[in-house]
Amino acid sequence: MKKNELTGSEALYGFGAWLTTREKVSGPFSASHLTPPMAELIKEFCEVNRLTEPRENWTDYLTHPSK
Repeated sequence: MKKNELTGSEALYGFGAWLTTREKVSGPFSASHLTPPMAELIKEFCEVNRLTEPRENWTDYLTHPSK
């Protein structure tokens, strides 16, 4: 990994910090709310930080917390 590249956890913490320090309200986010705004925010954050696009079938490697 290059010195200026973010790890996955650094990107997640950075994204959370960015969301919680923005003046514009971007939520709420849940199963009962529209999700396109979240995807757009993730895309913007990834582009600004020059993060690579997700791999094909990336969800095969994903585990969500159970609660």
